Amino acid sequence: MFRAFAASIRLAFAFVCVGVGLILSAQWLGLVPDSRLVEEEARRKLCEHVAIASLDDIRSHRWPTLKRYFDNKVIRNPSLISVGLRSEMGTLRTASADHLEAWHPDWKSDLANQPLVRLEVPVTMDNHHWGQLEFCFRPAEMGLLWGALDPALVRMLAYFIMAGMGGYTLLMLRVLGVFRKGQVVPDRVRQALDTLAEGLLVLDDQGRIVLANRSFLAINGYEAEELQDESAAELPWKLAISGGRTAGASIDPSRLPWFRAIHERQSVIGEILRLTGRDGVERVFSVNAGPIGEDENQNGALVTFQDVTHVEQHRVELENMLMMLRVSKDEIQQKNQELEVLATRDALTGCLNRRAFFQQMATVFVECQENQRHLSCFMVDVDHFKSVNDTYGHHTGDEVLRRVSTVLRELHEQKHIVCRYGGEEFCVVMPDADLDTAFEEAERTRLAIMDIRLTDPAALRLTASLGVSELQFAPEDTQGLINQADECLYVAKRGGRNQVVAYDPEAIAAAQALPEVVEPRETTTTTTADEQGLVRLPFDVVTALLSALAYRDKATAEHSRRVADFCVTAASGLLGQRETYVLEIAGLLHDIGKIGVPDDILHKPGSLTPAEWTVMRRHNEIGFQLIRGTFQCVELENLIRYHHQSKDDVTRRDLEGDEEYQSLYTASNLLTIADTYDAITSDKPYRKGKPHAFAVEELRRCVGTQFDAELVEHFLSAIRPEDGSLPLPTGTTRGIAFAIDKTIATEIGSHIEQLAEAMDGRDPSRLATIADELRDLAETSFLMPIADCAGRVQTSAAQQNLDTEDEAWAELLSETETLLDLCRVTQQSVLVQQEGLPDADASGGGMPRVGFPSMPAPHSAP
Repeated sequence: MFRAFAASIRLAFAFVCVGVGLILSAQWLGLVPDSRLVEEEARRKLCEHVAIASLDDIRSHRWPTLKRYFDNKVIRNPSLISVGLRSEMGTLRTASADHLEAWHPDWKSDLANQPLVRLEVPVTMDNHHWGQLEFCFRPAEMGLLWGALDPALVRMLAYFIMAGMGGYTLLMLRVLGVFRKGQVVPDRVRQALDTLAEGLLVLDDQGRIVLANRSFLAINGYEAEELQDESAAELPWKLAISGGRTAGASIDPSRLPWFRAIHERQSVIGEILRLTGRDGVERVFSVNAGPIGEDENQNGALVTFQDVTHVEQHRVELENMLMMLRVSKDEIQQKNQELEVLATRDALTGCLNRRAFFQQMATVFVECQENQRHLSCFMVDVDHFKSVNDTYGHHTGDEVLRRVSTVLRELHEQKHIVCRYGGEEFCVVMPDADLDTAFEEAERTRLAIMDIRLTDPAALRLTASLGVSELQFAPEDTQGLINQADECLYVAKRGGRNQVVAYDPEAIAAAQALPEVVEPRETTTTTTADEQGLVRLPFDVVTALLSALAYRDKATAEHSRRVADFCVTAASGLLGQRETYVLEIAGLLHDIGKIGVPDDILHKPGSLTPAEWTVMRRHNEIGFQLIRGTFQCVELENLIRYHHQSKDDVTRRDLEGDEEYQSLYTASNLLTIADTYDAITSDKPYRKGKPHAFAVEELRRCVGTQFDAELVEHFLSAIRPEDGSLPLPTGTTRGIAFAIDKTIATEIGSHIEQLAEAMDGRDPSRLATIADELRDLAETSFLMPIADCAGRVQTSAAQQNLDTEDEAWAELLSETETLLDLCRVTQQSVLVQQEGLPDADASGGGMPRVGFPSMPAPHSAP
């Protein structure tokens, strides 16, 4: 394009030069009039006209009128500077402005200091010379070449040069364009291109068609004149994409191969395009495009089109065949996967069967042993599964197994190995998980199984027992690791089910030595309080458990008794009597799980290591399962469980769904506060007890995170702030003490729960009966304070109508509370004997003398 433009300018300049030469020669030959001669003639005529017009005014001596006439002529003729009338005597009669200066010989114009043109016209009057008219004209314009060229001619030449350059340039561009189109493809080249079997287009720099050979026209049904000067991009091109499909929209011109050949100077080979010809048939072409010209100034493209429609059809057929083969391969692979599942998975639960499980576990076992990595496993057994089958049928049992397996797979299958080991037993293997992690995962699994709810039967509740082991205990092979976990599972079932037991040779041996807990009711069914009657907490069972604890750890037994005393005192005014009694039993048994802690950890004089703390914390779950398997008391179970897990949000949400959440929340917090207070103030093998003031400060510091603020203040106000001891029970004196046989004390202690239930139920007849029994028992043992108080309660309960008289009930309640406190004195006697603690005021006969003066204080502040 630039070269064509430059050529056009050169040709235009040549034409302009020829024209200028012709015009100049015409002037020199006189064919062009000289503007300067014309101007001189015009000035002469002006002078004659002014002289003739002034004669009348001269005769009449009208000099002012003549002056106005001269001024008017100067104004109307730009070339005229001034006009003056001078007499024969040389007197200037009148003149236009500035005539004297202009007529002076030395005065010159502002045009390059050229001299003025001064003309004189004689004035004759009556055939006598009167004077003369003087005219001053501006000098004429100088032409080029020192005046050789007429100025008008110069202006005409300048216009001709500028206009001619523009006009001739445009003309030459058009002429050259037509020439190039006609001459870029000579006839002999056209004939040669028409002999090609492939279609061919020659394009200019704008992508317009300069030449289409005969093959291209014949294939697509076009005429040569139809495509001449048309843009190749306007033809109905489409891109061919994978699978033999075509793009629905028109193609972007910038994606066409010749666009890149023209603008990017790149050759494009093998581009596949589709074109629908005049006959309506869509054909597929393999397009090659290359730039024309050696540099950027010669743009254009040569494009060839090879018809590959049949090849494309074969390619599409092959692609369809390959797609069918891939579909068949996928179906075969899917079938193989299904067969693999059938061969390796349990049909009912979807877990691995034992054969596939042992294959995978053997590989993992060897890798973990060789690389010294952790490997844990735990066994899961659904509690009372046989009862589910017997009660609800095998279809319900199958649904239970499916739901349990779903829980196991959702929790563990992504990272661990889950197997149905047999029947209602499952096994989970966890690579890279230590014993603590495995224990936590097992506990999480147990809670998830407890949350399973079936639509039918809706009353069915599931629990599971779990045993955990780890590679650190040196099993010989995979079966040895599973056997260790199975031993823990057996201990969990003996301990009351619904618990997780981790493998510890000493703890397992100690737990296996304990008698198996026989559950009085099925854990998979639910019964209401009305169906069961009043749930009992046998005092003899409580004392037996506390005796076992004292045998293992006397200090823990003493701590539990003090915590129970604190709980009873702090519960006054907050809980009912029945709730207070349950809280008292919870205080006595909250650390019963330490029976299962090894002696080297339980009696260690120094601080425990993290691993030892992990073992120590398991006593919470052991104690909970012992209580659950021994007593039929949901309130006691929840108290122990909530006390040990007070910071567990899941447990808190569970309790909030209970109708008696508030009382349970209060009781569990009081138990935690009392336990913490006594732990701070009591002496330990590794530290001395802290003073009362320190314990108070610590309890208040933990308000909001561990303890309820109101309950902490209530607890602190209930104990004696000056020494931390318990206040005396209501209605007693410091002088009261009992010398009592263990059997009698146990019988009296067993009436505490009955009194509490009767008080909470506002049942006067029941109170009268229990008080009468206590009076007879106390008189037989010569426990006169109890006998007298029981008599007063029996008489008041038998005579008053408590349903309508609140005042009478309040009086009876006060007497009964005193009787409860006296019965607790006998209970302390039994506990002291079980712990083997000598009483300071014990009397002879081997029976300790126990009373409020002789009760050991939980802490004495210095």
